[in-house]
Amino acid sequence: MSIASLRKFNQLAVKHIERFGTRDDLKILLEIGARQQAGERMTLKTLMLCCSVPESTLKRRLAKLVRQGFVIKEMTANDHRVHCYTVADKTMKLLHAFIDDIRAFEWP
Repeated sequence: MSIASLRKFNQLAVKHIERFGTRDDLKILLEIGARQQAGERMTLKTLMLCCSVPESTLKRRLAKLVRQGFVIKEMTANDHRVHCYTVADKTMKLLHAFIDDIRAFEWP
């Protein structure tokens, strides 16, 4: 692989990452999406444990992602004090488009 190819791949990745905001936003979305695909629901506490993002930043970024419609915030059925987070369908489509672009990238 050449440096020019790596630069092209970086440009591809940045294009997708900028759709969501920052790298921290993408980290949050990937954690929620991975748990969602595994059939689990993500709470703020579990998100804080698995994301390497400071708590205040995590809360602020998560609220922004909810406002923008990338993430859906719902109360749990058994405890109305706890909220669960899931990735919206439009976000899942964008993440799958990112995966498709990575797979289609011409690696030398």
